[in-house]
Amino acid sequence: MTKLYRPSSTLSGIRPTRRQLLAGAAAMGGAIATTPLISRPARAADRTKLKLMSWEQFQPGEKDGWNAVIEKFNQSQDKYQVEWTGWPASQYVSNVVIQAQAGGIDADILMAMPDLSAQVIRKFQLAEPLDDVVKALGITPSGGHEFLRKDGKLYGLSAIDVNFALVYNKALFEKAGAKPATTPEEWIETTAKLTKRPDQFGIALTNVIADSGEWWFQLQNFCLPFDGKWAEGKTPLANSPEVVKGLELWKSLYEAGVPQGTAQSAIMKLAADGRVAQAFGVNPTVVVLRATNPDIYPDLLSAAPPWASRRSLDRIHPLIALKGKNSEGAKEFIQFVMTPDVMADLMITNLYVMPPYDLAAKSEKFRAFLADKPWVTGFNEAKQVSPIDVMGDFAFADDQFGRIIMQNFQSALRPGGSVKTAMDGAQRQLEALATRL
Repeated sequence: MTKLYRPSSTLSGIRPTRRQLLAGAAAMGGAIATTPLISRPARAADRTKLKLMSWEQFQPGEKDGWNAVIEKFNQSQDKYQVEWTGWPASQYVSNVVIQAQAGGIDADILMAMPDLSAQVIRKFQLAEPLDDVVKALGITPSGGHEFLRKDGKLYGLSAIDVNFALVYNKALFEKAGAKPATTPEEWIETTAKLTKRPDQFGIALTNVIADSGEWWFQLQNFCLPFDGKWAEGKTPLANSPEVVKGLELWKSLYEAGVPQGTAQSAIMKLAADGRVAQAFGVNPTVVVLRATNPDIYPDLLSAAPPWASRRSLDRIHPLIALKGKNSEGAKEFIQFVMTPDVMADLMITNLYVMPPYDLAAKSEKFRAFLADKPWVTGFNEAKQVSPIDVMGDFAFADDQFGRIIMQNFQSALRPGGSVKTAMDGAQRQLEALATRL
């Protein structure tokens, strides 16, 4: 049951979001989408076109909300016309980085995952500051925005904020007489108890290299159960005791109750059919499940990560105004999206529950929306950590780092495989990568 995002991990039949998170999008093709989502007004031909680069136009359960925002903006003024461009989430980061390395990004507004945001702002220096937008709206961005600051200026405002928690199907838990785990040991036991192969699986974890983006998106959390980090500065910590223990936990869950060797899309279908009891996923997991199978939505709840610190990765996906001739128009669009009434409608439509700023203080509608969402509990109880905080200088090479971890980790999943041996191999490769950072 997991984005999804990062744009995610979810539990539906379509690969989610936020990478996943965070996903289902990938099945819909990889061509750049530049077709306007709405019919153009009569004077559209006279307007300045603003390209919004994203993966959200491919996301089930989310694209409708974003389409509505774009339509509202396009109808609210007669100077600009926003149009989509981009790729599904699984292809997104690599394609954007290729453009940035070539000297520029072919868009005016960029929606980005955390690691991509850091590169665009700090490495490629392609972003415009948004402090004037914050001042004009009188908002206070959430604490997770700190990594979007450089030299005292803010270069991104969160469009989607997703953090990880334990999403579970309460009907399956009640039937088994189980409760959400609070420790790693309990988590393994509960997962085994809820598994009745091939009819029911205790947990959904992405586990095939073909879904590498989503796998790393989720696996990246597993340095946290024993208070580890993936790196400190340019020093990788892949074979540190804390990381090895975290990956051994993942392997134990894999053996106890994962649909092994199964594509993410197929795992999500099992979850939507009520055949997966739990998932470690982001809040858009619920969005995708609701869109895929509304009947399962009332059975979904969440619990904090089942380890002492309750820390989980919090992935802010900001809107960034890119440098260029249309940067003022880009900032005007971002200010429109961040307007409390517009943001509240987007969050309600897309079941976003983590606001980018003090939205509850500015929108009665949003306060009412949160009041009847029992499945939000675990996400709110999780202690949020930015991926930037656990990746050191490798935050700028996150995809490469993740591929090395997963390629080596695969050997540990074979009968008799050793996590420590696999991570020793990963450590050597990551030390070589560090020399190229």
